This record gives sequence, C-alpha cells and structure tokens, in this order.
Amino acid sequence: MVSLEAFSELLEILYSAPLDQEQWQRFLTLLCDHTRSKNGVFFCADTCRGITVRAMGGSRQDIDVATVYNERYGNSDPFRTALIRNARIGVFQGDDILPNEGLLQTDMYREFVCRLGLRYATLVPLTLSVRRFEAISVWRTSEIGPMDDDCNRLLGLLLPHIQKALEINRVLGVMQQRLAGAEAIADASSTATFLLTCQGRFVHGNAAADLLLSQGNSLALVNHTLAATDPASQGSLREIYKKAASPDFTRSTEPPTHALSMPRSGERRPLQLLATPLPQALRARSGADIIVLVSDPDAAPSYPDGILRALYGLTAAEIEVANGLLMGYSIDEIASLRHVGLGTVRNQVKSVLSKTETERQSDLVRLLMTLPHPQKSNCN
Repeated sequence: MVSLEAFSELLEILYSAPLDQEQWQRFLTLLCDHTRSKNGVFFCADTCRGITVRAMGGSRQDIDVATVYNERYGNSDPFRTALIRNARIGVFQGDDILPNEGLLQTDMYREFVCRLGLRYATLVPLTLSVRRFEAISVWRTSEIGPMDDDCNRLLGLLLPHIQKALEINRVLGVMQQRLAGAEAIADASSTATFLLTCQGRFVHGNAAADLLLSQGNSLALVNHTLAATDPASQGSLREIYKKAASPDFTRSTEPPTHALSMPRSGERRPLQLLATPLPQALRARSGADIIVLVSDPDAAPSYPDGILRALYGLTAAEIEVANGLLMGYSIDEIASLRHVGLGTVRNQVKSVLSKTETERQSDLVRLLMTLPHPQKSNCN
C-alpha cells in the first residue's frame, strides 16, 4: 500500500492549483508511479468540445497523445458509451465496463492504444450527468498486468479528493465566468455605459461606450476624463457628476438619477445621458463612484435572446434532455444518465420537438446551435 507521505504528496499536488493543467499532469504522473501504470488520463465532455482529454501524465510518448485522441477518437471512444450505461461513480476495471473482446476489436485499440504499449485500463468515473461527464483512466502494460487490490484501494481513497478538487475548479471557474459574464452582458447592451469617479475620470466602459467615443460627436475622453465636445455643455456635465456622486436623500430614500441632454452636430436628436451613484460596496471594489448611461434615440432597438425556458417554455427536465441531445447523447444514454425510463425520455423529446416546432432531433439540434451562447469559458 502507498505510504502516508506519498498519499499526502498526491493530495498536496491535487489541491495546490485546481485550474493549473500542469498540476493535473504532475498528479497523474505521480499516480502512475504509485500504481505501476504507464499512463493516466483525465477526460471529460462538455457542450463546447465533446469528449476530450484535458490532462495526461505518465510516460512520455513520441506523439502528442491528447491531440491525436481528441481529433480522432474522442467521439468514438468505446469506454464512453460503456461508462454512461454503467452510470456509477467508483473504481472499475476496464474488463468490468467493456469486455476485452469488445475493446480489442475497436479501431481506437488497434490503431492507438496498442501502439502506445497499453493494455489494461482502470476507470474512475468522477461525474456522470447529462451536462457533465468526467473520468480518469489509468493504463497498465501487458507485462505489468491488471490493477492489483492495493492500487484499487488507493484510487478509491483518492476519488472523493479528486471530486473535491474538480468542485473547486468549477467554483473558481464560475467566479471567472461571472466576471466575464458581467462584461459580456454590458457589451451586449446597445446603451453606452461608463463607470466614472466623482470628477468624471474614466474607469471602465462597455463596447457601446467605446463606439460612442470613437465617433467623437458628443462625448470624448480628455485627460482620461469623460467630457462634452460642446463647451456649452461641459459645466452641466460636471455638475451631473458631482450630484450623482453625492446624492441627496432628504426628499427620497432612493438614489436620484440625473439626466442631461447632450447636443450633437447635424440634424440628429441629442444623446440622452443618465447618471446615478454606485452603492458604497461597489465603489470600493470598482474604483468608481457613478455609472453613466448614454442612449441614442435615433438608434434602432435590438433585443437579446432569452434562455430555452423563455423562448420555448421548456420544463427543467426538457431542458436537460435538450442539452443531452446537444452533447450528442442517444436517448438511451440520456435515460441512463438521468436514471429514468426510456419511455419517459422519448416523451420528453416529443414534447421538446413540439414546443420548438421541429420535426426531427437533427432539426432540434440545428435550432439549438443557432441560439446565442457565451464566448469560450471553462467548459471545465
């Protein structure tokens, strides 16, 4: 059995940097050392990339194993379907999930696994759901043979810690996504949005704000301060900043919003500027005192798309099924992952097709692929 010191080292690496791919590689390599294995692989599936190898450790190879797997075998990995149908978390020998005769006849084994000198796999499913599929596989050679009981126990002890590290990964990823999402939401707005200090010094602006400034028709940055291009409006703009940063609550419990019409050249109507104070908690975190919104009354309105529930009235279960189809799962696999009957999933698919006014699953997937989605994130 592995020593306490070795186990502690594995945990130290595992928890040291959940979002650092090099740390995952170090962990997998050390895991291979302690289990007399040649290679360890962390793979997962998401709606962005399908099933892919995210990290690999162990013996170095002459080829980029992760790239070859991702490009050629990710969607045809025979263990993928077998693990989904098994739908259990734990430590399993490859033979228990996929009989040898099934594995040895696959293109992935003949063209890829065999050439790497690998033979016996131990599989550790970590997360099995419609939206997330994560697992580790540890491979031994023919000479070493299948995984022994001591190594299986080590993997069993490590399993909850690996899941915890992945949970940390997701929490940190969600925090990053929220920051990125806030910026994405701001950029999706057609209203120019500025974060300013009480003196009007520029802190941050969205994409519409950048566009407005590039036009230089009504507002401009002068010494990093948002100023009016019309000198006659500059005094009023400064007064707006001052009043918005120091709201008067004597007449109302709500922070007052200050409005200003910003003239511009030509026959276009003036821009509409609104300034309102930021809450004290946000002031310290953002470095800004006020938020200024500038809208163009001549701009054509645009409306952002909503989520599946808002667009098509799908239930929570139907949304899960729709995501499963997007992931490329069959109806059988979705039923296994959701632990419901095959008939239930078939009825839910029929309902989704009806609500989205599509006739076939391929039409539904094509429709879903046209929905707006965030720029690349952690599909971690």
